[in-house]
Amino acid sequence: RLRDLRVKVERHEEFTRYEFILHGAADDPFAEPPIGLVPAEWVERIPGTVLVASHVAVLSGTAVPDERDPQDAASWLSVGMIVGSRMASNAVSAFSDFRIHEDGFSRWVLIDHCRQPAQVGRTLLRLLEIDTYRMLALLALPLAQQLIPELRKRDRELHTLAKAVATGSDLSDEELLEELSRLAAEVENLISSHYYRFNASRAYFGLVANRLALLREVNIENISTVSGYLNRRMEPARNTCDTVARWLDDLSTRVTNASQLLRTRADVRREQQNQALLASMNRRSQLQLRLQRTVEGLSLAAITYAGVSLIGILGGALYEKGIFPFDSGSLEALVMPFVAAGVYFGTRHIREAARESD
Repeated sequence: RLRDLRVKVERHEEFTRYEFILHGAADDPFAEPPIGLVPAEWVERIPGTVLVASHVAVLSGTAVPDERDPQDAASWLSVGMIVGSRMASNAVSAFSDFRIHEDGFSRWVLIDHCRQPAQVGRTLLRLLEIDTYRMLALLALPLAQQLIPELRKRDRELHTLAKAVATGSDLSDEELLEELSRLAAEVENLISSHYYRFNASRAYFGLVANRLALLREVNIENISTVSGYLNRRMEPARNTCDTVARWLDDLSTRVTNASQLLRTRADVRREQQNQALLASMNRRSQLQLRLQRTVEGLSLAAITYAGVSLIGILGGALYEKGIFPFDSGSLEALVMPFVAAGVYFGTRHIREAARESD
């Protein structure tokens, strides 16, 4: 408190509100506003950028709202359109021209009909919140307008790549996948860069709608209500921001779907190649098995021949000395079936032992 002046500072998430409140009657409430009592050097040192600046005059009115209220309020506002209504069950009448005047401030005129400061204070706070939240909500609009050309460009690129994936092109699947990955990275960068602002804008638009509903406006003949005036002017901006936010999400989803489709096609082709490779390996294994069996058959014959020959040499030597009754030829013919059988069963036993070991 500075004598008759009360200074109130409210810190919020994205802004700080400074209120300068002065009690007392004045012939022209906007001629010498309360902020004029504060040192200009101090005001200039307030950090940040001015988002909303408003002068508000709260005047006493009759217990029953009068049809002359709009005319009385118009004398404090600029010539032209006036917006206003009766609020809080006819307890307060509020009017504004929604113009920025020469001093950089907009103006509100509130007429108190109920002599209840708390009710007037709640209504005034909601009006100030509406002004602040709508400006914060509209911070996303320039970003949305800047993003529209970028999104159109990315959309055309996605269309070209999706068409190449569907109908084929000079690019290989690896090159197409690389292009889609690049596009996905660019889209995700756009989303991450503007995600907070668009989500905050959506929340602020919701707060504006909530505060407008809490005003409980009653229409005054031939004057647009605050909610009607703001909704008509904010709805296009809100639709633009929502459309761009949805466009970003949809574009990201479509890029992901195209990439998954291309990866699926590449996986199918790779699976086909693997199947062909396995079939080729199977054919080679069968051929190797046949060659192995052929070699085994030749080996059996060679071992049998070698064994019979050794027995024949030994028997021939014994026959010449009169020790053995059969010559070499007869002995070879006699032992050949037994040697062959022994070699066959011995080889078979070795193969079964190796198989059991495996």
